[in-house]
Amino acid sequence: MQKNPATSSIAVINQAAGGNRVLYDGLGPNALSRIDRDVLSQSGVRYVMIFEGVNDVGTATNDSYTQSMTYQRLITAYDQIVSRVHTFNIPIFAATLTPFCAPDSTIQSYSDPTREQTRQKVNSWIRYSGRFDAVVDLDKVLADPEVPSQLRSEYNSGDFLHPNVAGYQRIANEFPLDVFEEFAGGVGGFS
Repeated sequence: MQKNPATSSIAVINQAAGGNRVLYDGLGPNALSRIDRDVLSQSGVRYVMIFEGVNDVGTATNDSYTQSMTYQRLITAYDQIVSRVHTFNIPIFAATLTPFCAPDSTIQSYSDPTREQTRQKVNSWIRYSGRFDAVVDLDKVLADPEVPSQLRSEYNSGDFLHPNVAGYQRIANEFPLDVFEEFAGGVGGFS
């Protein structure tokens, strides 16, 4: 961002919390409850990006009913967050949920076909709902093309959930900086 003249004056505030979730408190307050404190009360905010939901899907019980409810509640929460941010005429970008499955669940407890279905449904909604002003498809950036439910081996930190340094560098390299130029004047075309 610093090397690109169009984005060299943009500062980034990262309000991430380890183990964070959208719907429930974890190691800290849930993301839905933090939107005013962590985003809207900050001075000079011109863009918002959300990359949350992996832990909601991964920590929810893997039965079909619970995963279906998790999906529905996540979509409702994302919708509330978008509406709140748009109230301030700030564009909001979303990142798709990254792969978190391993060859078996003894390596990564999130690994489960039902959870993977939920992740895919959430990602589809993020990509195609039209609610977000832009989408950064981290799923496609990091997924193994042979096993899309897993991180590519060169980006896997070893736990099949978190990217390694090369994975984070890949995210930085693939981030579409032109998204900031597109929305430099605030949000347009939503009501």
